[in-house]
Amino acid sequence: MSSLLRTYTRSFERRPYITLCVANGILMSVGDISAQMLGLGQGLQPMYDLTRTLRFAVFGASMGPLGGAWNKFLEVNFPLRPLPSASPMQKVKVDSPIPGLEKHFPKGSKLERGSGLGEKVPVPTGTAPSMSEKEPPVSVVQLAKRVAADQLGMAPISLFIFLFSMSLLEGLDSEETKEKIKQNYLPILLVNWQIWPIAVAINFRYVPLRYRVPFGSILGILWTCFLSFRTQTEK
Repeated sequence: MSSLLRTYTRSFERRPYITLCVANGILMSVGDISAQMLGLGQGLQPMYDLTRTLRFAVFGASMGPLGGAWNKFLEVNFPLRPLPSASPMQKVKVDSPIPGLEKHFPKGSKLERGSGLGEKVPVPTGTAPSMSEKEPPVSVVQLAKRVAADQLGMAPISLFIFLFSMSLLEGLDSEETKEKIKQNYLPILLVNWQIWPIAVAINFRYVPLRYRVPFGSILGILWTCFLSFRTQTEK
């Protein structure tokens, strides 16, 4: 497992979007394969449908970069910890004598810190944070904003893209596509809002940015099973 994680990390550092495509495509495929195995075991389908798995793979691969860009957007716009802020600047005189230099200047001369005689330079107020200082706590409000943005913004959009894309890949005409979206969109979205807020909160809070898309896809294998069962078009 650790070697697989290292391989993913190296690949992500060199080719992030390609890595997200491949990883997300594979994990979506695993979800559909799992759903089909369950369906075969329960007698819900006569045989394994490779084309159906390929549809999920194509959709997962195409959504990988979008998921990566979305997570980066949330990271930038809803930081969980306060960002370092520039300290206000002030001009200060250093009146204390500088050892070894007194003899070079007349008595009463004043040196400005970091400068020559008679000049003033900006010096930040306060002191730099110590390495031993604790990391600031995570903002619960910012975490809640991330989850809300994800579930009220991206979740409805990505679900619509999923249903529309799958309909196209299945070869449905416009009327069949509309009917499929009408029958599935709201019920799936309501189930999504019952399950995913806690999952994405854990993802945003504890998982590093580069691992969030595949981690979400791993958590989503069972979700993909549900989508596969729910949206499967009977031929």
